Amino acid sequence: MDNRGGPSESSQPGESAKIEQFAQLLGKCQRQVFLYAMRLLHSAADAEEVLQETNLVLWRKFDQYQQGTEFGRWACGIAHYEILKLRERKPPAERLFSDQFIDMLATPTQPSTDMLDARRDALQHCLGKLSAADRQLVDARYQPEGSTRAVAESLGRSVQGTRKALHRIRLALMACIQRTTAREEPA
Repeated sequence: MDNRGGPSESSQPGESAKIEQFAQLLGKCQRQVFLYAMRLLHSAADAEEVLQETNLVLWRKFDQYQQGTEFGRWACGIAHYEILKLRERKPPAERLFSDQFIDMLATPTQPSTDMLDARRDALQHCLGKLSAADRQLVDARYQPEGSTRAVAESLGRSVQGTRKALHRIRLALMACIQRTTAREEPA
């Protein structure tokens, strides 16, 4: 380990597997921890600072991590304390919410983040199952400046027909997402 508590170049052979496992677990939860911090801090710079401090603490305490438990949940728990420490360093006038309110907001974050991640992954899977024509229609509609009218005009279709086709595709995607996430839920 180096002086900051992170992995060093001259790690022991057994350390190599530990470092690799840590890196894999950490990589999978970075977005989750950042979004958790953003939700409570409403500042990307503060959330990034909390993420970095959390990563250091996670490494220092990695020996305390219980294998088989959810690493992301553990990381968000540590991030919570880092958020409180960051808030203590700020003047009271810069604290948007009380610590009690932060605690209330923090509680339900993990399940909702997991659910959103699962639904996003299912959406990607379901979009891949669309026909080329349906995928083209969805992609065109959800461009930054896309609108149903613009898509209809570019494809030479009626606005009403395009609206009905998009509705049919959305219903199919919603059913696919529900089936996919239902299969992935633990019993």
